[in-house]
Amino acid sequence: MTFLFQIRLEQDSLTLRGSPTESVGCVLRGQLVLVITEPIKSKEIKLTFQGKSKTAWDSGNITETSEKRILYRHDWVFLAAQEKYHVLRPGNYCWNFELALPGTLIETIEQCNRSYVRYNLKATLKRPTFAPNLHTKRKIQINRCLMSNYFNSLQSVVLLNSWKNKVEYEFSIGTKYFCLNDKIPVELIIRPLIKEINISQFNLIFEEHRTYNVGPKTMKEVVVIDIKRDSSSIPFVDETWIKNEEMSIPESRCLADSDNNQIRIEHKLRFDVTFQIEDKDYYKLTASLPVIITSCPSPIGTTMFDTLPTYNNYYFDREINEDLSSSIPSIPSDNNNITSRDNNLYNNLSSSNNNNLPSYDSTISLILSSINDSILPPAYGTI
Repeated sequence: MTFLFQIRLEQDSLTLRGSPTESVGCVLRGQLVLVITEPIKSKEIKLTFQGKSKTAWDSGNITETSEKRILYRHDWVFLAAQEKYHVLRPGNYCWNFELALPGTLIETIEQCNRSYVRYNLKATLKRPTFAPNLHTKRKIQINRCLMSNYFNSLQSVVLLNSWKNKVEYEFSIGTKYFCLNDKIPVELIIRPLIKEINISQFNLIFEEHRTYNVGPKTMKEVVVIDIKRDSSSIPFVDETWIKNEEMSIPESRCLADSDNNQIRIEHKLRFDVTFQIEDKDYYKLTASLPVIITSCPSPIGTTMFDTLPTYNNYYFDREINEDLSSSIPSIPSDNNNITSRDNNLYNNLSSSNNNNLPSYDSTISLILSSINDSILPPAYGTI
């Protein structure tokens, strides 16, 4: 028997905008698609969205501190279990689903040693005894865009201070917010207040601070994302040392900021400068600036109005959604024999190389003219 059992999504990467106390959440939409060429018996068809986390670390001995949690769960039952098995005839079946996710969810966290936060969809078609069940999964990426103080994020961040009455320094970066794979422009200006003082060593370090919590237990670690070292002479212009650098934020090694009670992710940009006075004594100056890394595009060069839809756009989108919702079909459950839609769509569905929802245009030519469009699933490309 040839079959297709697949989860198709409007988007498999969702964005929560704002902090957990500010975000209004997001919406997960998709379809569960089943295509069969022969009749099969089914006890139940179920779809589950689940978010789970694991927080773990070694304690320096054999014992490992670890905790697993279910963060969120929602079930859809498209074919309810009953005393007798349902009979599914050859054809194409499509179940639409939609779920409003709260803004308090923890965003996806991966590549964090043995700790993680993950979300996925899992569909199961239960069959009679001795017949293998059908399963399909789809990973969901949930990002958080920490842009609440938008206009403040467009301003440069500057640290001005003096050190032991020996130097004054100015440590600045272009903005407080950066996106993964961006570059952080850094400028360090040092003005000596005494004579015969020289810079011996310069280090610029981009650090990721991770805090793991399991009940009352806490473990912290620091991961160096990027580092620049320079022992050569720094240009001295108009009695001032000036150092400009760019720090990388590679997505393969850097995580986005996250503030929750399980895995907390923060970032700092730190510089260490070693001075030598009168070719004798060495002194070390250290200072740091907090940096917020987000998985959303950097706001530099945009305006607040570029990121929000106009009222007219939203209004017409809402009308389309309302019109399409009335045409969503459902499978009857009052008897054991279930009739599917036409089977001519099978080749188009099974030949798709991705799991995105098919457009209406890609399937309309394969539908028999005798089939009423009102029973077909809505095309997400038109929403």
